[in-house]
Amino acid sequence: MIIRALLPKLKPKTVKEKIIFILSSDFPLTVKDLRLRIKSQFHDSVSYQSVHKELNRLKEEDIVKLESKKYLLNVEWIKQVGLFSDLIISNYTRQKRHSINKLLELKQDGDTISFEFKSYAEFDMYFLELLDYFNEFFGSDKKILMHYTHNWWPLVYPLREKQVVKKLKSRFYCLCRSNSKIDQYCSRFERKIGMEVLYTKDSKLHWNVNVMGDLIVTFYSDREIHNAVGKFFEKHKDLSHLDLDELLEILQRKGRFRVVVIKDSKFAETVLEETKLFNKKVKK
Repeated sequence: MIIRALLPKLKPKTVKEKIIFILSSDFPLTVKDLRLRIKSQFHDSVSYQSVHKELNRLKEEDIVKLESKKYLLNVEWIKQVGLFSDLIISNYTRQKRHSINKLLELKQDGDTISFEFKSYAEFDMYFLELLDYFNEFFGSDKKILMHYTHNWWPLVYPLREKQVVKKLKSRFYCLCRSNSKIDQYCSRFERKIGMEVLYTKDSKLHWNVNVMGDLIVTFYSDREIHNAVGKFFEKHKDLSHLDLDELLEILQRKGRFRVVVIKDSKFAETVLEETKLFNKKVKK
């Protein structure tokens, strides 16, 4: 998903920029209409031929569309511009060391990229942002499959999780390896907001692999912090005495977490075959 044109400037200078600027608020317009508006708004007397020439170029680049002899911006191009600008704002305001925008570099099967995170909390924020933009990267026919030993998102980020899941057009599957009281509570919450969650201990599953559309996401966690999470879930068997501060401290604990993302559509399809497990009765 590449933006194939210079974004319109606040003070457009070229005929191309002026056409995009005008069509952003006034559309559809004929070549004659655009020529007159360029003259009135920018005091630029351009020829009919030059406006028509630029419109043809913009049409070839899928930036504008021609309908009933009138021109307007292509909505798909507008969406791409919106995604691109949102990601820039997100990356710059948060001063992030990694960006989901880099996933756009994965164009062919076999392309790989990796990230390092300092905590579970940092990784969670990255993954929630990726889910938030998922259908900007992938169509609604593409599925999501997550494997995890324990589930804590509904405890720590319930509103954020609900927001991103509500926005998703794709089916979201989760396989949880533990059936503790905490995991049961979190699974019930996620089913209510539209996720398909199943408890299973099937050792044949790809437990170290998550699927995001055509992407395989493999996650390697800090062993000591991973073990601390496990001990927390073993310790807190009763939700009424849950020490959320202790869980937050563990999730924010600094360590080394590595994520490797591979574009592999065939492997993704193979892993998604595991979703046939959802035909079985889900344990409440």
